[in-house]
Amino acid sequence: MHDISSMGRSADPQVAADPEVAAAIAASAAAIRRHAGHNILIESGPEPVIDRLAGRPIPPGGALRAWTFVVKDMIDVAGLPTTRGSSLYGGEEALTTAPCVESLELAGALLVGKANQHEFAWGVTSENPHWGDVGNPRHAHLAPGGSSGGTAAALAAGIARFGLGTDTGGSVRIPAACCGVVGLRPRVGVLPVTGVAPVAPMFDVVGPMATSVADCAWVWQVLTGTPPLEPAGPRPLAGLVVGVAEGCPQAGEFADLGATLREIALPYDILTPYWTIVGAQARRGHEATFPRNADAYSPGVRRKLAAAAGIGHQEYRRAVGELARIRAAFASEMSGVDLVVAPTLGGPAPRAGCDEAAVRGEVGRVTAVVSALGLPALAVGDLQVVGRTEAEVLRAGRCREEHGGDVPPPR
Repeated sequence: MHDISSMGRSADPQVAADPEVAAAIAASAAAIRRHAGHNILIESGPEPVIDRLAGRPIPPGGALRAWTFVVKDMIDVAGLPTTRGSSLYGGEEALTTAPCVESLELAGALLVGKANQHEFAWGVTSENPHWGDVGNPRHAHLAPGGSSGGTAAALAAGIARFGLGTDTGGSVRIPAACCGVVGLRPRVGVLPVTGVAPVAPMFDVVGPMATSVADCAWVWQVLTGTPPLEPAGPRPLAGLVVGVAEGCPQAGEFADLGATLREIALPYDILTPYWTIVGAQARRGHEATFPRNADAYSPGVRRKLAAAAGIGHQEYRRAVGELARIRAAFASEMSGVDLVVAPTLGGPAPRAGCDEAAVRGEVGRVTAVVSALGLPALAVGDLQVVGRTEAEVLRAGRCREEHGGDVPPPR
C-alpha cells in the first residue's frame, strides 16, 4: 500500500507551490492510510507514485487539473508494472502509457496508482490470491464486485476522484453497483484499447468510473473530445420512451422526468453464444501461459480457462452467427424505445469471501446481456441505463442526478 503523506520531501516545486494540487495529493494520501487493509492499490510502495506525481508538468488550464485518478492494472502506464492481477506478469515496467491514460494526464489529472482487480479481469468479486482480496470501503460485508473492484473501491474510499476500469461482461458496472459509485461501459471501439491487456477482444472496453454522473461525464468528454452535456430542464426526458427491464425500481423516476415507460424483456438467450465467444477468445489469449503454467493461476480462473478448452472453429463461427442474429432481433424489439433501464446486478451483491463460481452467473447476468448486445450502458450504483450512444445514457443519468436521483445501493 502507498503512503504518500511524505511526498513533500521529493515533490516538484510546481506541485508543492500549487495549493489545489497539494491538497488533492494530501487527500489521497490520507485515504490510502485509512484504507491500508483493503488491498486497493497494487504497487508495493509509495516511490513510483511520488516520482510520477512530482516529476511531471501540470497543464495550468487542464480540464481535469488536480483531479486524482487510478487505473485498473490491465492498463499500461510507463514506468509502472502491469500485473493483470496475476503473479505471471509485472516483472518489468511498461515502456509506454496507454493513450486513454495519456489523454487524462494531458488534461491535468494526477495518477495516484494502479488499482487491484480480479485476476486477469475475469471474475465478479475481485478476490485475488496474489495481491490480496480487495475490500469494500462502503459495505464491509460485501465484495467490491469485479473485475474492476480496486478502481471502484478507490473511489468509494476517497483515494481518487475518478478512475479507469475495463469491462468485458460487467467489470466496470458490477463494482460500481457493489461500491455505490458510477461507471460507464462504452461501445467497443469508441475508446482505443492500445496498451490494455485483453480478455475477449470482441467485447473488451475501457470505461471511466467516478462518484457522480457529472464527474463521469466530464471525464468521458476529456477522453473523447466531445462537447459538454447541456443542463437539464424541468422535464428533460419528455418525448422519450424508456423500456423497463427486470422491474427496475427506479423506472418511475424517469417517468417523473417526462419519459413514457414501456416494459421490455432482455434476450437472455444471447448469453449462450456470448460465453462461447468469450471463452474461446480468452483461451487463445492465454495460450502462451495456460495450461503450461496452470499452477500459477488462481483456481477460479484456471477452471474457466479449462472449461473453454475444445471450443473450435466451427462452434465459434456458429456462436458469432447466433450472436448477430439475436442482436438484430433485439434491435427490432427496441424500435421506438430510446433507453432501457434495469438493475445493474442480476441478484444480491456478492458477500465478502463468497464462492465466486456460485454467484457470478446471477450477479452478472444483466450486465453480460448488455455487453453481448454491444450497447453502451451507465451504471449508477444498482441502476443501469442502456441506450444507443454514450451521450444518450450519460445525459439521462445526469438529468436524473440533477433532479435529486441518488446512487442506488446494492441489494
